[in-house]
Amino acid sequence: GYGGGAGGGGYDPGYGQQATSSQMSGWQPGAAGADASFIMSGMLGSAGVNGVAADIISQQGGRMVKTGTTRLLACLDISALKVYFAVDNAYVVHKIRLILCPFRHANWRRSHDQAGPGLGGVGGVQQSVPSDHALYKPPSSDVNAPDLYIPTMGFITYILLLAYALGLDNRFNPEVLSLTASWAMVALMLEVMVFWGGLWFLNVEAAKRPYFLDLLAYTSYKFVGIIFGIASGLMLGTTAYYAVTIVFGITMGIFLMKSLNYITEAYNGSSNQRRYFLAAMGIMQVFLAVLLSRSAIPA
Repeated sequence: GYGGGAGGGGYDPGYGQQATSSQMSGWQPGAAGADASFIMSGMLGSAGVNGVAADIISQQGGRMVKTGTTRLLACLDISALKVYFAVDNAYVVHKIRLILCPFRHANWRRSHDQAGPGLGGVGGVQQSVPSDHALYKPPSSDVNAPDLYIPTMGFITYILLLAYALGLDNRFNPEVLSLTASWAMVALMLEVMVFWGGLWFLNVEAAKRPYFLDLLAYTSYKFVGIIFGIASGLMLGTTAYYAVTIVFGITMGIFLMKSLNYITEAYNGSSNQRRYFLAAMGIMQVFLAVLLSRSAIPA
C-alpha cells in the first residue's frame, strides 16, 4: 500500500506535485455551490417561498453541493494509481521471474523510504512493517512491491489468448471477450474478499491491513502462469496444459504465501491460524488457475 486515495493508495513517489482534476480543468468546486445556490433560490422564489427562507435553504443546498462535489473529485482523482504503474523493464523481468520461480528469492520484505527503529535504523533489523504505508518504495525501486502493470497486461493477454484458443476450436463468438473478462473480474473480487475475511479472522488491525489495490495486484499475478499454461496447451496438447498450469499454480501459491507472510507475520495473530490461512490461499491459486483457463482447451 502507498497511502490514502482511491482504492487505498495515495503515495506521493516524489515525482512532483500532481495537479488535481479541478486544477487541470480550471473549474473549482465552489463554483458549483454558487451556481446551485442561485438556481435553488430562483426555484424556491417561483414556488412562493419567502425570500429569507429561500436564501437559507439555497445556502445550505449550495454548501451540500460544494461538499459533495469536492468529495466526488477526490474519489475520481486517479493520481494515486500512478505509483502502481511506476515500473521499468528490469522490474518487469525480475518480477515475472520471481512469480514463476520464487524458490531462490531470500528477502521478501518491502523496502522503505525512511529508516528508523525496527526499519533498518537501529542495528538494521526490520522488526515490523511501518504503520504509514506511504513509507514503502514504488515498484521501480523494490521488486517486492506490488504493481498493476503486470496484472493489467496479463489480464488483457489472458482474455485475447483464451478467445484465440476458442477460435481455433470453432467456439468463438463476439460475447466471449466480455464474458471472459466479467468472469475473471468476479473471481478476483471474490478472492480479494476472502483475503479481507482472512485478515479479519487473524485479528489484523484495520489500519494495518493491505490496501485493496495491493491485494488486487497480488491475486492478479496468477494470469502470468495461466498464459503459459494456455500457450503450452495450444502447442503441446492437454497434458502439457495441465502440467504447466498446475506447476505454475503451485509457484504462484508459494509466491503469494511468502508475500503475505511478510504482511501478516508482524501482527499478533495465532501462528497456526496464519499458517492455515496462507496454505489455503496458496492451494486456491492452483484451483483458480485451472478454473479460469480450462475452457481454452478442447474437451
